[in-house]
Amino acid sequence: MAARKKPQATVGPAEQGFVLEDYVLYNLVRTASTYNEEMSKALKKFRLDTMKWRVLMLLNDKSPSSVGELARRSVTKMPTLTRVLIRMEDEGLIVRRALKGDKRVVEVTMTPKAVSTLRTVQRVGQKVFERAFEGVDASEIAEMTGVLKRMRGNLKRSPYEAAAIDETPKLRARAS
Repeated sequence: MAARKKPQATVGPAEQGFVLEDYVLYNLVRTASTYNEEMSKALKKFRLDTMKWRVLMLLNDKSPSSVGELARRSVTKMPTLTRVLIRMEDEGLIVRRALKGDKRVVEVTMTPKAVSTLRTVQRVGQKVFERAFEGVDASEIAEMTGVLKRMRGNLKRSPYEAAAIDETPKLRARAS
């Protein structure tokens, strides 16, 4: 009996028949990059970039937030985020203050100017979102969100360094 062929979307980079254009993670990165490019173009006329947009959206969700929390939630290294926050503070978009009980923790709060700016650019973000999901129904979006959350959880609990070491003999055996 012939071996059943795996659906192309489930063929990994070390498997025979791998096609980069059909690789889900490649498409995820390309889609995220395209989204960032489109948002950059749309935000430019408001003197914002995607990093400032991300910070404002995070602060809109929870303000005040610590710099550490913003770094974690924005998936940004602390030095990079600190430079962005300094610029945002200079532009009057945020206020940074040391926490009263622990001066090592810096809390970030949006200013009224930031709130007003965010309300305007949220409409721009909405248009980009709507264009991105043209022809995609709500159940597909919900399913995609669930899958991405599960994938993120899987990646967090399974360090790829250990997986690479554990899988090396299996990969060699498969190649022979």
